[in-house]
Amino acid sequence: MKKQTKRKLEYRKTLFWLIGLTIVTVVMVYFDKQKVYKEEKPPVPVVSLGEQPTQVFLGSYTWNDGEVKKELADLKDVNFKRVEYREQLHIDFPEGKEPLYIAKGAYDPTGKATYPIPSMFNDENVSFLGNYPSVLTLSLKAFWKNGKRAEYIVPLNVEANPPEKEYLPVNKGFYSFLGVYNGDSEINTKIRQQISEVSPNFLMEYKGYVNLEMARIYYPELEIESAPMYLLFNQEKEVFRTDSVDTMLQYIKDHTYASRETMEGMVTKVDREFGFVYVDNYPFYMMDTSVRVGQKVKLDVANISNELPYQQIVEKVEVLEEPDQVLLNKDWLSKKEGKLALLVIGDTAFSKPFKNPQKEDLTLIDQITIKNSLSSIEEPSIFVFNTEELVFQTDDYDSLLKYLFETEQLLPLKIETNLSN
Repeated sequence: MKKQTKRKLEYRKTLFWLIGLTIVTVVMVYFDKQKVYKEEKPPVPVVSLGEQPTQVFLGSYTWNDGEVKKELADLKDVNFKRVEYREQLHIDFPEGKEPLYIAKGAYDPTGKATYPIPSMFNDENVSFLGNYPSVLTLSLKAFWKNGKRAEYIVPLNVEANPPEKEYLPVNKGFYSFLGVYNGDSEINTKIRQQISEVSPNFLMEYKGYVNLEMARIYYPELEIESAPMYLLFNQEKEVFRTDSVDTMLQYIKDHTYASRETMEGMVTKVDREFGFVYVDNYPFYMMDTSVRVGQKVKLDVANISNELPYQQIVEKVEVLEEPDQVLLNKDWLSKKEGKLALLVIGDTAFSKPFKNPQKEDLTLIDQITIKNSLSSIEEPSIFVFNTEELVFQTDDYDSLLKYLFETEQLLPLKIETNLSN
């Protein structure tokens, strides 16, 4: 009996010791995981200009352990790497860690602005940099769900990528103008003003005037035998020449627009401060305040360039269908200047993210109204109102977040613009 009792006691001691060790191990693993979780930093992207990699610094960010602030002056070993101009700025995050939205901007080299001047268009189809020598400090602000944010600083020393011949245009989609003179009296000092008056939308780089003898020496391939002469080039070759200013102006007037088209779509967003109206999420510059979100419209559009995005002039707008009048109800409007209000229409599953919203993602929202249905609006929808009108609509939660992140990023510039006006 005594031996059995002793064995039981030893067994219990061993069991208690194992249980205690297991508990301690679990607690240690838990705290280690918590430590790793809190010390985790945002993923750092690979940023390249064309095929050329750049240096990337992690700036201020909000992550698992809260907000960490960094100033430009805090960054060490900053090297403004020399890179040759390329059209595309590529931003590649590790797979599975991509942000929902990236805002591109650049810090003012004069230091007057304390925030990066944002780009209006953030897709890769837009050339963010100009083809000219420049020393820049780029700011890339990435937004994830659940309040996670990170700024990446990219210092660049951009070298121009000039065309083969200096009289050709530097920028894609542009023409260039070259004048040739014999005597000084032949120089038309008002030619740029005349071109602007005849066709203000003509995309042209002005190369100035060159003496006839110099043109023969330096540009023999142009075979210029007399002056005055006025020449136009695209990025590949000469497209027109004449000895008459009036003939040149008429050619420019006739070739300002590459094409024209008519399109129909829904107005999904308006930005009155910057003068943009988005039709099927595509931006057009329009100051017409009668064009409102929710309208179905027909646009007559002139394309200034078939090579460059967002180079359209809206020549005529026709409203084909008005939105449901219930959306004009002033009850939906935000009650606070600088804030936005949401009207969410849909079933329980659609409206679920709005019933317990992640506040860090909806910092611009001051009120949320949820309806199962409303008037003639049958499809699940999200409507965003400022203090004046309906400014955005979508049927997708991620699209709403992208809109809010973009609006948040543009706020400092809008505030400064409004103050200066």
